[in-house]
Amino acid sequence: MGNDAAMALLRHVPLFAGLSDETLERLVSASRSRALPAGQIIWSEGDPGDALLILESGQLRISRIELDGRETVLSVVEPPGVIGELALLDGQPRDATVIAQRDVTIRLLPRQNFRELLAREPAAIYGLLKTLAVMVRQSNERYSRVISLDVPARVAAWLLDRAAKSGVLTSGSGPISIPLGRSQGELAAEIGATRSTLNRALKELERGGLIVVEGDMIDVLDLQGLNRRLN
Repeated sequence: MGNDAAMALLRHVPLFAGLSDETLERLVSASRSRALPAGQIIWSEGDPGDALLILESGQLRISRIELDGRETVLSVVEPPGVIGELALLDGQPRDATVIAQRDVTIRLLPRQNFRELLAREPAAIYGLLKTLAVMVRQSNERYSRVISLDVPARVAAWLLDRAAKSGVLTSGSGPISIPLGRSQGELAAEIGATRSTLNRALKELERGGLIVVEGDMIDVLDLQGLNRRLN
């Protein structure tokens, strides 16, 4: 990705949205871009926090590895996204493992450059606060869903989130096609379920006339019905 394209991508990242072109250009020059294959571990729990990660393309999975070896998926990040702010702020080791769930292109901004940015750019501090607020809200929402919703309702919530992010909630009244963008096993881990319970949930929503599953696509037939499934 060239410098102009990298700057354009950074403008869509809330952390950097309020920065001048000159500042964005400095950030691009100070960072380095890397292409990594699916399955690559980018960092592990306990690694030092030495860089901010900016996802340019692909998909990342943020996980905790339990003592028994089980993987608990905390979130899945899609571009443009930023990961790793906390370790750069408090100097503590990474508290989660980051894995390329698809082939990715990432940009790494060294810790020193990130801290210098915060020291001289009030807009970056405001962007960081917004980013951290979103992180807390998403963590609270995920915890609430896992605790209070059954698996079909979690699937319904995931589909509604995807529809909202793509802006189709306000579009026409016809079916809404939502790409999974991940395997069913990956989606199951993302919503805190098993592959078998996810399959049963999808079939339940299909039987209820709310969705139709077509390979890697899910056609949402009844948005209001999905909303009702959350109650």
